[in-house]
Amino acid sequence: MFNLNFLVALPILYLIYLISLAIYRIWFHPLSGFPGPKAAAVSEYWEGWWNIWPHKGGCLFELERLHKIHGGAVRMGPNEIHVSDPRYYHELYRLGSKYYKDPEMHKVLGAPSSTVAETDPILHKVRRSALEQLFSRQSILKLESMLIGKIERWSNKLEENFKAGKPVAMEFALKSLTMDMVTTFSFGQEFGAVEDPEFMSIPVRLFRNYLMSLHIIKAFPFVKLLQKLPYFIAKHISPSVEMGRYLEELSSDHIDTFVKKWNNGDKPSFPTVLGRLLTPNEEKGFQVPSKQGIKDEVITLVSAGNDTTGITSMVGLFQILKNQKIHDRLLAELKTILPNVDSIAPYQELEKLPYLTACIKESLRYASAAASRTPRLVPPGGIYLPDGRFVPAGTRIGMAIYLIHYNPDLFQNPNTFDPERWLKDPTEIALQNKFLVPFSKGSRACLGINLAHMELYTIMAYLIRRHDLRIHNTTDKDMEWWDMVIPEFKGTFKAWTSLRAE
Repeated sequence: MFNLNFLVALPILYLIYLISLAIYRIWFHPLSGFPGPKAAAVSEYWEGWWNIWPHKGGCLFELERLHKIHGGAVRMGPNEIHVSDPRYYHELYRLGSKYYKDPEMHKVLGAPSSTVAETDPILHKVRRSALEQLFSRQSILKLESMLIGKIERWSNKLEENFKAGKPVAMEFALKSLTMDMVTTFSFGQEFGAVEDPEFMSIPVRLFRNYLMSLHIIKAFPFVKLLQKLPYFIAKHISPSVEMGRYLEELSSDHIDTFVKKWNNGDKPSFPTVLGRLLTPNEEKGFQVPSKQGIKDEVITLVSAGNDTTGITSMVGLFQILKNQKIHDRLLAELKTILPNVDSIAPYQELEKLPYLTACIKESLRYASAAASRTPRLVPPGGIYLPDGRFVPAGTRIGMAIYLIHYNPDLFQNPNTFDPERWLKDPTEIALQNKFLVPFSKGSRACLGINLAHMELYTIMAYLIRRHDLRIHNTTDKDMEWWDMVIPEFKGTFKAWTSLRAE
């Protein structure tokens, strides 16, 4: 027979436990000396409060406000510190760093068997080394003709919209182009996103929606159980589940098609991710993954390479079109190697154009498409921050790229889009280059940096040279954003996209 007094006492005891835990975390925890909201010291749901409800994607900007008050390091969780001191960035994210990813955080975010999600440093090194040669500059240069072909087809679609009297939503148009680029590189066959007349294909919408759902998944991991429900039930609870199943089937079909052709000796004329994954490397300890492992790897790479490049080129384009002086100078420079509307120049020549390079660097800084922190765990023995404060082992610690790129001590007038900053004093440029970190740094830096650069150079060059672009009903207010892992813009950047006469 149950003791009723015990049952009555249970909630009281639990309440006492919670109060005691809060008191410990606020005043007696090893991180209690770091400033920050008491609510953040008590619970990780402080972050959810700022990212999910009643706010939306606002934690990054609240951290920015807190750093202005408290300085270089603030406490943002029971066991987490956020740092904005640039002196610490290259220590936290350097090659050979002893900091490591938090398994508890990454196991809930999807694609658990991908290289990005691998938290064991040794296994990560094996898996990454198998892909590094594929993403080398020499390998990526072999993609140039493929990328140019997609840009030309995409350019024709832009013109079709103009002739039909329809302005183009540039975020989705650019993401459709980068989607077809990265899926061709991954699967050897594109998803056909450019063919959608509104540039709103399911894959483009799905990857965007999934990344924007990560705040919820991180705060409430049980949400992922929706994927385990019977499809006819889950699709009525979440439209994203329906799109997710579509993507699973599409990816599986592309993998099956590629593997069948590969085994029959029918291989693409350019390097592909699937081709690399299907090639074991005993010397480096790499074995061919399972089909699910292949799928996780490829989908993660597509996700990472699509939205970020699309957003960077879109934000840069808006700022260039907004400033006639910047636009005209860039166009004049492009005409020196692209004399005609349909001219094509080697990528290596585009790279040498100083003003185009300045515009792309400034787009990467200003857009900061992967703006959020990338946390690590402090290694055994703990560490000292540049200001002398000690952080114990096992503490989660991170820095947001956005706060580096918008630090006025590194980039003067950071809220101004200014390509000129990359063409001035060599000492200042060297400092800026050191802290231009859109792809992060160290052993966990983005694999796709060479591909992203080629995409940005070719997209920006041919789009500006071939199209007479005009902003349509879009203001600076529309280009403000929430941090939903990737930026979610408050409005839509639309543009008229007629072909140039000459």
